[in-house]
Amino acid sequence: MSATAAIEVRGLRREFRVRQGIFAAPKRVIAVDDVSFSVPPGSVLGVVGESGCGKSTLARLILGLLPPTAGEVLVDGQRLAQMDRRARARLIQPVFQDPFASLNPKRRVRDIVAMPLIAQGSIGRAEVERRVGEALERVGLSSDQGARFPAQLSGGQRQRVAIARALVLRPRIVVCDEPTSALDVSVQAQILNLLAELRRDLGLTYLFISHNLAVVEHIASEVAVMYLGRIVERAESERLFAAPRHPYTRALLASVLTPEPGLGVPDVGLGDVMPDPANIPPGCRFHPRCPVAVAQCSAESPRPATDAAGLVECHLARHAA
Repeated sequence: MSATAAIEVRGLRREFRVRQGIFAAPKRVIAVDDVSFSVPPGSVLGVVGESGCGKSTLARLILGLLPPTAGEVLVDGQRLAQMDRRARARLIQPVFQDPFASLNPKRRVRDIVAMPLIAQGSIGRAEVERRVGEALERVGLSSDQGARFPAQLSGGQRQRVAIARALVLRPRIVVCDEPTSALDVSVQAQILNLLAELRRDLGLTYLFISHNLAVVEHIASEVAVMYLGRIVERAESERLFAAPRHPYTRALLASVLTPEPGLGVPDVGLGDVMPDPANIPPGCRFHPRCPVAVAQCSAESPRPATDAAGLVECHLARHAA
């Protein structure tokens, strides 16, 4: 992996202990399991998968909001665990799913955007006001909207506030955790176009978490597919959507609804068995739902294989290559 990567993840693992009752021993849940990847500066890595696959836990580990059980995260070549909290905030910032939940309803918009600058403790008032105005203007909000409270704004405007707050420290990296899923489709397009424009103008690097494949295809330069805490496939966006190699990736793409009348809900062949991170099956963790699984899949865990097409963790895909 390149030492100049904007984000570098090495063998990242996160476990949780979940209590099942007063007398039962806690269960071990592995949310992220031995994940490694790097994101070049100025690119967008989209991370997709079903709910519960570990996407949001991965985002919080990279932001430093959760400590890893094992492994490490490097941001701009610096170990995240060794960085001062203020220095980390200057390099990497989040944009979360629900802008109404992530904004303080009792603070005016301009004060919300100013908070990261004030927290640094070394920026004068005049400079704070200047940079807040600059950030609001960059995301398409007026000074009048800066004087309002979040409840007085639309959902799309609130998400613009969240983006302005993330950008006011001029970070190099933004972690977007489902940033458009709480918005109407038309507003989603506006926010995606804004994020693409900001990336181009400011040279930003994005880690973009989403379950919406159409959104990821639109914005990501590379895509990582997660299943039960593992990255089972990673490839350039165009290649992955054109020729997915892992059966789970193919099932995700087949599950996308189309506007054609009469087609109904697609049958992707995954059956009724839902993944359980507290009870990971032996062998390939996808084999209980895999429509093409063979005996080897239930007995032996596949090793990730990397080639010119990307990474895939599947016995059958490796043999096909």
